[in-house]
Amino acid sequence: MQEENPQTHLFVYSEEVVALVKAANETATFLEGLQGTEGKAFISEAIGHLSTVYSAMLKVGETEPTSESEGEATVTEEEWSLLFQRIAQLLGPYNEIIRPAEENEFDRFELVTHTISEDLADVYQELRDFTTIYSRGIEEFMNDAAWELRERFAEHWGKKLLRSLSALHDLFVEGTDPTAQ
Repeated sequence: MQEENPQTHLFVYSEEVVALVKAANETATFLEGLQGTEGKAFISEAIGHLSTVYSAMLKVGETEPTSESEGEATVTEEEWSLLFQRIAQLLGPYNEIIRPAEENEFDRFELVTHTISEDLADVYQELRDFTTIYSRGIEEFMNDAAWELRERFAEHWGKKLLRSLSALHDLFVEGTDPTAQ
């Protein structure tokens, strides 16, 4: 049996990490339970959840991984695809957004058609993987899951969350109801 690391213990049970776990779990649960949700309600609730996750992520301190192995993926391709499809269906023609190409995509001066549903499914996958590993209660894994979530936040899912949030904000302000068609 491994000895407990006091710093790891303090980090994984810190108020900031616990708040992130709560926000991540609530957001993932919200996205999993979209059956029967109306478009306008989805937009409003998604904005609230995404804002809370982003804010919670900003407050989490830094940590170092305890192992060199990458965390395990817990969301299957089928689960990701089902969520992607549900959000796409819910948003209908409002799912597509135009964004500038990123540095490693095409010519940086091109515009790219993208979907909110893809970004949200990717964010969901990161959050659910994190909360699933964290819920197992093994402090080293909890620490590494938080570290990996932070690394991936900086690499890609933070931008995806903000891009989705911005697009949903526009729909909210315009009073768009995608299911009213």
